[in-house]
Amino acid sequence: MWLIGMMGSGKTTVARRAASRLGVPYFDTDEMVVEMANMSVVAVWSDLGEEGFRELERRAVAAVPNSGFVAAAGGGAVLDDANRRHMTLGRPVVWLRAHPDLLASRLEGDGTRPLLEGDTPAGARLGEILERRKQVYASLATDIVDTDGRAIERVVDDVIGIWGT
Repeated sequence: MWLIGMMGSGKTTVARRAASRLGVPYFDTDEMVVEMANMSVVAVWSDLGEEGFRELERRAVAAVPNSGFVAAAGGGAVLDDANRRHMTLGRPVVWLRAHPDLLASRLEGDGTRPLLEGDTPAGARLGEILERRKQVYASLATDIVDTDGRAIERVVDDVIGIWGT
């Protein structure tokens, strides 16, 4: 099972908890990129640029098996054709959907998000990114779980319910 969605939507936390409760392997493509590069996401973006990051991300996605796992995909991983093809092998694909203002509040003070750098307020920037990605998220997702105003354990319960269907 793949969890997709915007940064701050809870993919890492939900994937980790759902995998633990299900007794299956957990993967996080951002964590895998950090391990491959032996540097932080911010350092990868700084040293290799977005193109270098996306290439490492593509390798991380390809390294995830085709079944029996819960994986958190980086927010932009869905933009790559090869990633989307690989993710559809590990169905279901669950979009953890959240409003940009909620995402901004969750990410406040988080200096590890290169796409949020600059003068544009985080909520507005996240809204722009979501607008560009939402059609891809929607077309790839077999299921959607809204996270706005919901306790993390309820979201995990929903994801586990999808696993069992």
